[in-house]
Amino acid sequence: MREANIVEQNQHIPISALLLGVAGLIPFFGLAVWQGVSADELLAGRLMMGFVFYAASILSFLGGIGWGLAMNETDPVQRGLAFSVSTVPALIAWAAAFINVQNLGFALTILGAAFLLQSAWDWHLTQIGRAPRWFAKLRIGLTIAVLCAMALAWSLQPQLSGIGGAV
Repeated sequence: MREANIVEQNQHIPISALLLGVAGLIPFFGLAVWQGVSADELLAGRLMMGFVFYAASILSFLGGIGWGLAMNETDPVQRGLAFSVSTVPALIAWAAAFINVQNLGFALTILGAAFLLQSAWDWHLTQIGRAPRWFAKLRIGLTIAVLCAMALAWSLQPQLSGIGGAV
């Protein structure tokens, strides 16, 4: 009976993780909408920079989750691989934030792709038993929401005329 409870708990997203994950979407959607309705072009540009910086922060945070999971690895090769993979989101986030200064469209494209890849990696970790099953459900849902916020920000940004559009 105890093992059944563990399996059941492994399936359900803890309410604290769900609420904090959803709360983490507020800056994404808030900044996307605010920059879109702002009549001040300078403010709108700064809000989009804030959007990219926030996305970069969250992507780095997701890499940190991978680092934390890697600490539990017992096989040194697997641990080294997991540590290595978990540093990639922070590096991509830094590059996107840096690129943001010159090319917002490209930065958003990089971040969107990185969120998708991170979500796929997190799903993989749940499939091989390195993370609880509920983590995949949470991450996929939040990734879809983040990508929707990015699309909203993109669509409300008149200066972006396609991939590679500059602000």
